[in-house]
Amino acid sequence: MKYQVNWIGLGKKLTKFMSVAISIPVAFIFIIRLFSSGFNLDTTFEHVAIWQLPLFFLGIVTFSAIFGFLIAVAFKFAYIKIENGNLIGRNYWFLKSSIPLSDITELYPFSNNGIEAVVASAGEHGKVYISTHTEKLEELIAFIESKMEPSGNA
Repeated sequence: MKYQVNWIGLGKKLTKFMSVAISIPVAFIFIIRLFSSGFNLDTTFEHVAIWQLPLFFLGIVTFSAIFGFLIAVAFKFAYIKIENGNLIGRNYWFLKSSIPLSDITELYPFSNNGIEAVVASAGEHGKVYISTHTEKLEELIAFIESKMEPSGNA
């Protein structure tokens, strides 16, 4: 069985995340410059004209959209496959990894820089990172939990 990643939804989420993560610090820098210059607009905006600010922030959003969707397209290859009693997916370094379903001992959440996943850990056999944007994620997690070792945690 193959579980695809909803890469378009992931691309939208990453675009929003990156736009906010870049825009807020830039806005704070402008605000700090405004206060440190004694509210002198000429000094605050000596490198960027005030009328260019909307274009500047539009550029940030455009950059975020392009970069976010490039990352999301790569996640099309992060699909999960269950085949011959193995869970096949990607590890932390995005390399293909295959672990036996019966050796999975725990499932736990993972989040880093807007990328969220559920990690299926099989000890010495490795780990598979399952994107939270995987289609039918609840069904997949329930199936994995039903195949886990009885001593494993969920």
